[in-house]
Amino acid sequence: MRWMSVVMATAVASVVCAPASGQTATPSASGSVGGLTAKFVDVKGVKARYYEAGQGEPMVLIHGGSTGGSSTANVWSRNIPALSKKFHVFAVDRLGSGLSGNPTDPKDYDTPGQVEFIYQFIQALKLNHIHLVGHSAGGAVALYTAINHPEMFKTLVIVAEGPENPPAGNGPTRLEPALKKCPDQNVYEGLKCRVEALAWLPTTFDDEYWKADVYMATLPKSKEARAAVAARAGDPQRAKDSAAYREQMWDRVRRDGVLQMPVLIYSGKNDVLDWSVADPTAMLRGELGLFDILATKNTRVQMNIINQGGHFMYREHPEEFNRDLIAFIDYWNAHPAPTGAPTTPSR
Repeated sequence: MRWMSVVMATAVASVVCAPASGQTATPSASGSVGGLTAKFVDVKGVKARYYEAGQGEPMVLIHGGSTGGSSTANVWSRNIPALSKKFHVFAVDRLGSGLSGNPTDPKDYDTPGQVEFIYQFIQALKLNHIHLVGHSAGGAVALYTAINHPEMFKTLVIVAEGPENPPAGNGPTRLEPALKKCPDQNVYEGLKCRVEALAWLPTTFDDEYWKADVYMATLPKSKEARAAVAARAGDPQRAKDSAAYREQMWDRVRRDGVLQMPVLIYSGKNDVLDWSVADPTAMLRGELGLFDILATKNTRVQMNIINQGGHFMYREHPEEFNRDLIAFIDYWNAHPAPTGAPTTPSR
């Protein structure tokens, strides 16, 4: 069987069509793929590109990756059509990524700025009672947004290893040897090489995806974003601030119990970002570590693990991912916490 599901808890406009086989995909000016239609909205003076599809309860999808080149809302192109049959789906390019604009202050490329951008995007579209889904670095943005504004979200789904997790182990991960073969991570070619190293299956990305990706990543605004992020990367204080921010968020969960909505951690068993080189198989220490943090005072935390799936398991096995995501939300919609009832474990 290709997948396995492990449920763990402390108690428990213009449409751009995909080309026919054998044809060459030409990226559109909106960077759209998979027959999706890109839209734009002003977010506090910054233009945001996003996809919108379907009806029902709102669902916001946040992509991962580094700013200005390695990921956009296009990563959800294999999931949006099926999810939009049940939900009102919004997938947005993060601040400085894809065709979303760059911040005026370089510090807003960092996680707090990304969190504020997502919050303001949600405010601009007047959304509430949202199912929030974030992948990798977008999982950190999703988690911190939910911690800061828990009243806005019905469920939270964190996909794959990300900067919000504890380390995968004491030594390097299996991604690091692969990166030695890649160009510099400050240029698009290096970022693309990194994404390819994170994929488990050769079918994870197709030609149409990469053509749109390189088009958006080679625009002047994307080059400017990468240069700004690279300039900040060498600041030791930035690293300290990032670690302190993460610890602050963890403390609000562990100590204050602010995160009480149902949470799903969705993992690929073969994610090299959560696979120490010292381990013959991935032990998923980072994602299990995050599970322990989030489940400290929340009994409605679950974890699904999909086999033969890497960092982008939702693209590699979209039918399984969509099915599991819908089932998770359906279950908790049918089993809401009683009004006023505590959801924290007794001591």
